[in-house]
Amino acid sequence: MIRRALSNGAGVFAWVAGLTAVIFALNIGQIHEIPGSVMVQQVMLCDDRDCARGDMVDLPYFSQTRFDPQPETKHMRVTLRQTTSPDVLNALYFPKLSDNLDVWVNGQLLHPNTVPRRLWNTPLLVTVPGPLVATGEVQIALALRGMPPEGVDLQPFFYGPNKLLAPYRSVRAFFGPGLARFGLGLMGILAVALLVVWVFRRQERDYLWLGLACATALITLVHFGYGFTPTGYRLWTIMWVLSVSLYVLFILKFLYLFIGIAPHWLESVHALALLAFGAWVMFFPPEYAFALSMWGNVAITIPSAFLVLVVMWVHRARMTGLDFGIFFPCLSLAMALGLYELYMSMINAPLRTMHLFHFMPLVMSLACIWLILSRLIHSLRNYEELTVSLNERIIEKSAKLEASFAELAEIRQREAIVAERDRIMLDLHDGIGGQLVSTLSYMRRNDVGDDRCRRALEDALRDLALMLDSMENHDSLVTLLGMLRTRLEGLLSENGIEFDWQVHGEPRPQNPGPSQALNLSRIVQEAITNVIKHAQADTITIYVDETRIRISDNGVGFEVDDLVIGDNLSHGLANMKRRSQSLGARFSMSSSSSGTHVMLCFE
Repeated sequence: MIRRALSNGAGVFAWVAGLTAVIFALNIGQIHEIPGSVMVQQVMLCDDRDCARGDMVDLPYFSQTRFDPQPETKHMRVTLRQTTSPDVLNALYFPKLSDNLDVWVNGQLLHPNTVPRRLWNTPLLVTVPGPLVATGEVQIALALRGMPPEGVDLQPFFYGPNKLLAPYRSVRAFFGPGLARFGLGLMGILAVALLVVWVFRRQERDYLWLGLACATALITLVHFGYGFTPTGYRLWTIMWVLSVSLYVLFILKFLYLFIGIAPHWLESVHALALLAFGAWVMFFPPEYAFALSMWGNVAITIPSAFLVLVVMWVHRARMTGLDFGIFFPCLSLAMALGLYELYMSMINAPLRTMHLFHFMPLVMSLACIWLILSRLIHSLRNYEELTVSLNERIIEKSAKLEASFAELAEIRQREAIVAERDRIMLDLHDGIGGQLVSTLSYMRRNDVGDDRCRRALEDALRDLALMLDSMENHDSLVTLLGMLRTRLEGLLSENGIEFDWQVHGEPRPQNPGPSQALNLSRIVQEAITNVIKHAQADTITIYVDETRIRISDNGVGFEVDDLVIGDNLSHGLANMKRRSQSLGARFSMSSSSSGTHVMLCFE
């Protein structure tokens, strides 16, 4: 594990070192000669304002840093020849200086240092009226002012037509204080937006820490964009230098929440060290504030910034590929810019001329904007998925509800039918059935009436029982046929006929129900009645399986063609065929001297 941690750390270090090397190689803001103008690369460094004596020095010039609370002034002078027409408006263009400058041309003060402003990150353009240089000689006197702990410096500057030099000054100002001020507004908006989001989503504290990081970056951007000191020199120096360390702390706290890992103990160490170091520096004299704050940044900020990158790299699997692809390069570039700024601030004579640290908040603003967009896109995607899921569930539940309503309606309909059927069965049983039974009992008890009338009543009673059985047992045709057998056994016995019952399965008509059960009973009843009346048989066989019902006898048989009267079947055979069609069964009948067979085949 230790070897893996070292490997990850070495990889991140190499990555950041590579980015820093690229920034150094680009040498953004390098000062080149401007065609059509004079590039001043050597001046006389004087002992006083009159410049009675002095030494020639090359530009860029850097004073030695020293711990002195009072500002220092360096007097310089250079004499140029006027090469352009006095009618052309000329100017002096200073790409880089620190911290402020008094400018005289031929003894006239053109740029006084009247406002306590620091131009260390701001290029300066001083216009030169034509009458001042009408003599053809341009004597330039400078008073370079700055704070000894930070040192004063002056880069090569230019003299030439104003319309030629002004665009160069504008471009450099845009990439210097211009972008810093733009970043100040952007980070202010992001800070407010993120903190407002956190107010409404208190459980997502990553918005809080990222919003505080954006708010902290405002201090740095004010320093880079406006070049003035809102408070005393010591307090403001401590604030703007150590704001970088506070920014890294907030980013570290944000990262732990964003990735979803437990905070590291180095986070607490960073916070305590920053608090203790800031309080400790306040007890030192003002001239030590800059150096101590810079070294505090080195000791506190760099390890924590490096830890941020290592943590993100190690736990990259916890992030989406796009989130990692945005945050890791942005944080890496921010650290590289921080290392570049440390070089610019702590080296007495840096080889680069433009500060780039104010680009860091702009880079981080991309990550902040992406965070908001990423969360918004993620929320919209979840909303769409939830909407689709809810719609599917609504459709599913609606279908189930409709099915339930249909099933309930069907159940109610069946219950109503059953109730009505039961009422009819009860009425038939208690009404007609009771009357038939009473009549038969009376006739038997009093020995009145003839046998034909009694048999007709018995047939009517059996027919009524058949109807009641078909309504009661329509769910099972085998049970229905069994009831029919029970009802007809007495009649068969009277006629000397045995009943051979062979059941091998339950037939399934196409449209089961009481009516179909009654049709089946009528077909079987008609077939058995014909056997009793005409077949002279002694055995009736009913064979039942899943696909067919066969009624057979061993009687004398008959000619099937005799049942055809003209083009029509006999009444009994026609009824049997019609009822079989209603059952969805195929009806067939065959007869010979060995017996008759009636077949119902269910397809």
